[in-house]
Amino acid sequence: MEVIIRQFIVILLVIAIFFISACSEKDKIDHFSSKEETLEHFIEKEDIEGNIDLIITTREEKLLVVQSREDVFFVGELIEDKEGYYAKRISDSVGVGIGSSWELNTVTKNKYTIYFERNKEDANYIQFSNGEYDISLVEGHTISENDLALTSVIKEVETLKD
Repeated sequence: MEVIIRQFIVILLVIAIFFISACSEKDKIDHFSSKEETLEHFIEKEDIEGNIDLIITTREEKLLVVQSREDVFFVGELIEDKEGYYAKRISDSVGVGIGSSWELNTVTKNKYTIYFERNKEDANYIQFSNGEYDISLVEGHTISENDLALTSVIKEVETLKD
């Protein structure tokens, strides 16, 4: 009986070590000394074929609006911390088609909603660098909270890859 208990404890320890090592690998962040190196790594890692626009928010967050394939987009974030720069995906990939919107959270837990529309003539929208979509980034999770008061948080836009 004592041997069975020891074997059970050893098995539990092995499983615990496996889970701890798996979790620590997931949280590994590759830091780089420049934004350019970071973006090159991000483009390669995410296999990005389309455009990337950098949106600087009114809170000075640097969001990467990424066209990964023809009509497939996602949002990432370019972050600078004490160890250097890194880029992180903060949304799933979304097929946009004629238009779409989804909610996202930044690394610092700020909540936004991004909207993609074709031929949207509105002051809150800016044209994405591929010329096919107009995008808006607003404060809050406006879809799930049914918030009709949309406040644009776009301070500045720069095309990083086209």
